[in-house]
Amino acid sequence: MVDNPTRAYGALAVVVAAAISGAVILSGFVAIDFVLDAVTVWGYMAAVGVMVVCAVVSWLTDLPGILSAEFGGNGR
Repeated sequence: MVDNPTRAYGALAVVVAAAISGAVILSGFVAIDFVLDAVTVWGYMAAVGVMVVCAVVSWLTDLPGILSAEFGGNGR
């Protein structure tokens, strides 16, 4: 059970958004033609923007600390 659901699931949403945009960015390196056909150049640039925003949010809020405090097995 989490102590602060808004903080916990907000941090989890940032991680999920970073993972999805990271998958789009990675697939752009592997199969650029498929990615440009599927998500277009603007979608790819949006994925890069989301990744940058997630990195800034992680840096400003100590995202690993929040996730380990809320979801980590700390003996409770």
